[in-house]
Amino acid sequence: MSPVDVASDSGGGGHASPATVGDKLVWTLVRPEGTDFKDFQQYVLEDLANAAGGLVVGTTQVRVTLQERHAFSGALVKIGDTDRRVDAVVQVISANSYVATDPVNAVLAANCGHVQGWRVKPTTMDDASPQVAIGKPSPFVQALWMNQRIDGVTPEFYSCNWYLHGGHPDGQEAETDESRANRKEMEARGMQRWYIQNRVLEPITPTAWVIHGFADLTFPSLIPIVGERYDPKAGFDEEHFDRWPPRLIQGAAYRVI
Repeated sequence: MSPVDVASDSGGGGHASPATVGDKLVWTLVRPEGTDFKDFQQYVLEDLANAAGGLVVGTTQVRVTLQERHAFSGALVKIGDTDRRVDAVVQVISANSYVATDPVNAVLAANCGHVQGWRVKPTTMDDASPQVAIGKPSPFVQALWMNQRIDGVTPEFYSCNWYLHGGHPDGQEAETDESRANRKEMEARGMQRWYIQNRVLEPITPTAWVIHGFADLTFPSLIPIVGERYDPKAGFDEEHFDRWPPRLIQGAAYRVI
């Protein structure tokens, strides 16, 4: 069985977590030079994301994150001599495993100034998000924390501490009675939020960044400029595992399909 053949995203919420995931693909998009910011985001939301979903076999969900124009990002891509911010992120979930990506990569590249993508394995830490109508924004601001493993530590160290941070006391991806209790406690707070960890399996395009995972979560408000590293001992006793600060994308989240 391949790593993404299992139901790796166990659901629980209405907006973010389908019950079964065969494959999950993620792309960051930068608008073409000279294209209006709002026009490009509207195009992604109303047209390009749908096209992407239609080009992936077995698509069950497409989600779009639109970077808030005046909010902190940190997700910069150098194009020529200029640092450009990521304008949008498209996530496609398929019921099939290891789907072909060349067709969708070609369409995204032809309509964007820069595209980079990854195949990931999602794990839901908690999800109390409500059902949201197609094309309507999520109740809270979505944040995507793209992070990189600290230099000099093993993938196993990174993975273990990342899952500790997510509320899995044994540091493993699989759910246990303790992790389910942590999840139930978070979901019972009634915050209408979600928190999904996405472990990178492989890049599916040439990439400007090296990342090993990203957290997809929601907050009541925008996050100000990210400063010093948080204290991991104030959480679930994980060690430092990722480079800080991570690349951050934040803004409205939409379910397109």
